[in-house]
Amino acid sequence: MGSMREKVFAVLIVVFLLASLAPTLYEIRQSDRLAPIRAFELVHNFPTDFNFYLSRIRQGIEGRVTVKEQYTSEPHKGSFIHIFYLFLGWLGRWVRVPWHRAGDVYHVARIVFGGLLLVMIAQFCKKSFSFSPIHPFTHSPITFLLAVTASTWPKLVNYNGGWRLGGYMPWWSVMDSLQRITFIPHLLVGQALIVFLIIALSDETTMKKPGNWIFLGVLAFMLGIIFPPGLLFVIATAGVLTILEFIYFRHSGRRAGISPLKNWIPAFAGMTGKVAVLILGIPSLIYLSLMTSFYPWKRLAEFDIIKPLPFNYTEYLLAVGPILPIGLIGLFIVLWKREKAFFPAVAWVLAWAMLLFIFQFIPSQSPLRFSEMIPHVPLGVLGSYAFYNIYNRYNHYKYYIFLLPAVLIAVGLGVMYSSYLWQKDFIDHKMRAAYPLVPTGSYVMYPLKDFIAAIRYIQDATGDRTTVILSETTAGNYMPVYSGNTVYVGHANTVRAEEKEVLVKEFFSGRMKPDDAKAWLERENLRWIFFGPQEKEDGGVGDLSKVYPFLTQAYKNAFVMVFKTL
Repeated sequence: MGSMREKVFAVLIVVFLLASLAPTLYEIRQSDRLAPIRAFELVHNFPTDFNFYLSRIRQGIEGRVTVKEQYTSEPHKGSFIHIFYLFLGWLGRWVRVPWHRAGDVYHVARIVFGGLLLVMIAQFCKKSFSFSPIHPFTHSPITFLLAVTASTWPKLVNYNGGWRLGGYMPWWSVMDSLQRITFIPHLLVGQALIVFLIIALSDETTMKKPGNWIFLGVLAFMLGIIFPPGLLFVIATAGVLTILEFIYFRHSGRRAGISPLKNWIPAFAGMTGKVAVLILGIPSLIYLSLMTSFYPWKRLAEFDIIKPLPFNYTEYLLAVGPILPIGLIGLFIVLWKREKAFFPAVAWVLAWAMLLFIFQFIPSQSPLRFSEMIPHVPLGVLGSYAFYNIYNRYNHYKYYIFLLPAVLIAVGLGVMYSSYLWQKDFIDHKMRAAYPLVPTGSYVMYPLKDFIAAIRYIQDATGDRTTVILSETTAGNYMPVYSGNTVYVGHANTVRAEEKEVLVKEFFSGRMKPDDAKAWLERENLRWIFFGPQEKEDGGVGDLSKVYPFLTQAYKNAFVMVFKTL
């Protein structure tokens, strides 16, 4: 029976992994529909951040050992922030992936780590119910399905004459039950590490061996480097779990007539191991704190303050979906019955709720970040435990009881399928998109072939990469990926991005005095100027060299001119 259950889980993992990749596969199949002037690229999530991650992967492919922030012009030393993507680039370099295929490395990482996360979720589900190996909820994949398909409270939407399921917070991709399976690689790795560490820290056999503490401490350190909020979350979960264990051992000791101090020995031993593991992980947070105290890395911390992510608690709780109230019922049953096997899931949910509340008062980090702690996993486990108790109590209605989780899973699968349809429509619209020529703001479309060709010309013409490229934001976002150069502005992580964007528009509109423009270019080490559709829209200037006579044209195609300072 155990072997059969493992096969069922393996099949489910593969099915959900392929389902999450279905929009990506659809986009690849439709690539021949693209307009002849457009270049196909397999952007994931949103282009600005996608290129941001690819810029790190390219640096790894090119052999860098630290990360350089190529989206800002200020000279600086490398850092180990975002080293995970640099590491992916090292792997790509090892298997001889060329720089222009950095996106392949990213998408393979999505597949590998998405599969890893699903495996860890399956392990957490199985471990939670290991106390009852002969129960139907253990032999069936119900718990895993409840966790993976958990989605928003559905809204029935009439779209183009057909019915689909919508929901709450669709703008936040991590809430989408289909997209989150193969989401951003560093987030997937962070979530997999969260699940693994919670399993290990709650396992008495594992924590009895001090040698395991070192291994888990290394993993905690890696989590802090890859996904810092994740380590903070594990620390909070371990703290709540320790409190639950002390309460449990105190209560069980009283019932057995054992003195509280003697019965707390296992809890103290478990706490010692947890503290040792987390102490080894905390230096990663200290490193992050030190690095983000100065530019350019300080911009990472500043951005959440300057442009805080919107967060509405009511909308978020609705987006968590029906698994929330059912999971909370299971949580209360666990606390009432003091079912120790489910303490990790309870601690997970309580830590999630606690951090959501606390970080509404901390401006440097939006509470929205803690929506990335995959709460649907413990809620799915606790929800299954609620059904488990109902089944045991009213097993003469067992067929009707199984309808409850079946309906939840069916709705979740319906939301997933609707998500695929919404993403498919988005791809179709993107294929047909013709205006503007270069996307800005919320516009998303494929880049012009001439746009990419001009950037690649800059790559070939700037072998030493010592100068900074001046362009508007869209070209600036692509430049580090397609040319390997540093740009003046191109991402939200650009230092003084708001101020720089004003100067860029003033320059390309032709309103800057020639002498002032020349002095500014020299001061900022801007030797190459990319002049494409977005730059021309700043002021309607057709040829920059007529406005700024110190510029000479180095390259030209139908849509782009590239200038160099004399």
